[in-house]
Amino acid sequence: MNYFATVLPGLEDLSIEEIKDRCFEIVVTQKNRGKVFFTTTLDIEHLKRLRLVNNLYLVISELEVGSHRLHLHPLRDQVSRINLKPFLKKGTFYYVNASRKGSQTYSRFEAANAAMEGIKKRYPSKRISMNRQPDVEFRLDIEDSRGLFSLKLTHASYRFRRKDRRFSAASLLPTVAHAMVWLSTPVEEDVFIDPCCGSGTILWERLSYPFTYIGGGDIEHQALNVAKENLKDTLAEVTHWDARQLAFADASIDKVVTNLPFGRQISYGKETNEINRAILIEITRVMKIQGKAIILTENWDEILQVAASLHLRLINAFPLSLKGLHPTIYVFERVKHNNKPKG
Repeated sequence: MNYFATVLPGLEDLSIEEIKDRCFEIVVTQKNRGKVFFTTTLDIEHLKRLRLVNNLYLVISELEVGSHRLHLHPLRDQVSRINLKPFLKKGTFYYVNASRKGSQTYSRFEAANAAMEGIKKRYPSKRISMNRQPDVEFRLDIEDSRGLFSLKLTHASYRFRRKDRRFSAASLLPTVAHAMVWLSTPVEEDVFIDPCCGSGTILWERLSYPFTYIGGGDIEHQALNVAKENLKDTLAEVTHWDARQLAFADASIDKVVTNLPFGRQISYGKETNEINRAILIEITRVMKIQGKAIILTENWDEILQVAASLHLRLINAFPLSLKGLHPTIYVFERVKHNNKPKG
């Protein structure tokens, strides 16, 4: 059967790596910005093992779509001819979300309404969800003259990991956190820390793999309380600390994965770069030679120069598109000891 996964733009290639690593029975057929298409005979529970994707969809039908409002009626009629009976059980409410890319003269909302009218035409007894919390959610993606009609297979609890997850200001998406953990190449021998752990998302994702030690901390008490709640009954240690003064010996940590302060919800102003520089210096101090540091940050233009001065070798970088922001995941390796920088 044909499926696609939605991913954060910038993580497509990493998601393909994960698909190939976790699920040998999947054949990747195509990738677009924010989407990875594949075929497989695996059931949805097997597919849910993927941790870098936001949602999973079953492709139901491909449509021919015009670019003007007068083409919404043919779109409605095409949708009305699709057999959706297997998905529309008795008493279920449905909804259609739509996206469009191209020179259409109608909005994505008008396209979604046309699709729902098509479903209503064929299945008049089925009901549209008015509160957008449907039992069954369909998706219509229009790109130029091609339309793709699909069924959403996952709920919010899939990408957020569980229903009772708590978040603090500037919390990281679990899929991004898992991508960073993935890039650290987790192994059982790892002594792993997140110096700016916030609500503990990175630590939670690292718990998916074997480890020797997982620890994290934050300077903000409110965020730390959320982290402790999220990580209770786990083996991750969470401590109040200043990431510029970590209580670890020199060259004692294998992997450091962290989200440095940035974005609209963090307001250190002009001090942000100085704070991040001090954090990176301290991260380097505690890292072992050949240890890895996976750093997410935005608008810190000096990060590569500072990293080079600390003998951190840049292995890779992944620019992302994240809620209107454009941070980058940097993958560094510590290549030699260095004297503690002054200032």
